[in-house]
Amino acid sequence: MTPTRRATAGWKRRLSTLAYGLVTSLYGPDSDPVTARRRFARLATVTRESMQSKYPNMVFADHQAGRTAIEALCAVRDPRRVVLYLHGGGYIFGSPAAYRDRARVVSYRCRAEVFVPDYRLAPENPFPAALDDALEAWAYVSSLRPDAPLVIAGDSAGGGLALSLVAALRDRGQALPDAVVAISPWTDLAITGESVDSNHGKDVWMTRRHLEAWRRPYVGDADASHPGISPVFADFAGFPPLFLVVGDHEALLDDALRVATRARSAGVDVDGCIGRGMQHGFPLTLPWLEESREAWEMIVAFLERRT
Repeated sequence: MTPTRRATAGWKRRLSTLAYGLVTSLYGPDSDPVTARRRFARLATVTRESMQSKYPNMVFADHQAGRTAIEALCAVRDPRRVVLYLHGGGYIFGSPAAYRDRARVVSYRCRAEVFVPDYRLAPENPFPAALDDALEAWAYVSSLRPDAPLVIAGDSAGGGLALSLVAALRDRGQALPDAVVAISPWTDLAITGESVDSNHGKDVWMTRRHLEAWRRPYVGDADASHPGISPVFADFAGFPPLFLVVGDHEALLDDALRVATRARSAGVDVDGCIGRGMQHGFPLTLPWLEESREAWEMIVAFLERRT
C-alpha cells in the first residue's frame, strides 16, 4: 500500500481533524445503539429532492431484493460500472438515506451506478443478518446488471462486510465481482490489531472502548474471529483485485494492513493507499483534503485498470 504523496497544509488538516473529532464525539462508546442510529440519521440524511435540486442530473431508483430494500443512484450521464456499496456504521447505524451524499461522491468519482442495500442492523439483528442481506443484494444486482463491470465496495463496517461477502460468494462457488474497494475497513471484531492501542490519541474518534461496545450487539454469541464477522481471518485465495484505503492515524490501520498482507500471500492482486495523518474514512469524511483527492484518484485509476 502506497502512502499518499500530497500533504494538506498543517492548519487545514488540524482544523479538519478538530471538526471531525467534534462530530464523532456524538457517537461515544457509551451511546445506546438505537440512540446513535437516530442521531446519525438526523445529522446525515439528505432528501432526494434536495440532492436533485443541487445536482439536476441525479437519478434515483428503488429496488427490492427479497427482504432487502436497495436504493440506487447515479450522478453521471454515462456510468462505466456498477458498485454495490455497503455502508458503514459499526453494524448498528447507517442507512441508504443517511449515505446518499457519500454514495453520490462514489458515483461521481467512480463514474458508477451505485446500489446501497438497507441491510439489517444490530442489536435487533445480529450476525449473520447483515451478511445474509448483502448476499441477497449481490444476487439481485449482479442479475440486474449482468453485462456491466461489477464492483463491491464499502467503508468501515461496510468495508469489512464487503470482504466477508466476497469470501462467502467464493465459498459458495458463486460469481465474484470484478474488483473490491474497502475504505477504512473494520475487519477484526476480535480487536487484535496493534494499532488499536498504538494509535490511541491519534485517532480522534475510535478507541478500544468504541470497538468493544459496537461489536457486542452484532457478534452476540458468535465467535468474533469467524471469517464472516472478521474477514482478516478469512482465506483470500481466489479473491478478485482488491484496493484498500486507510489513514495512518486510525485505530483500524492494522485491520487494513493485515488484510493486504494475507491477501497478497494468497496471490491476490492488492493495491491501496495510506493517508498520511488521516482519520477514519477520510476520502468520504474529509473529501476537501489533498490526501482525500489523491486517494480518489488512485481508486479511480485502479478501477479503470481492473474493470
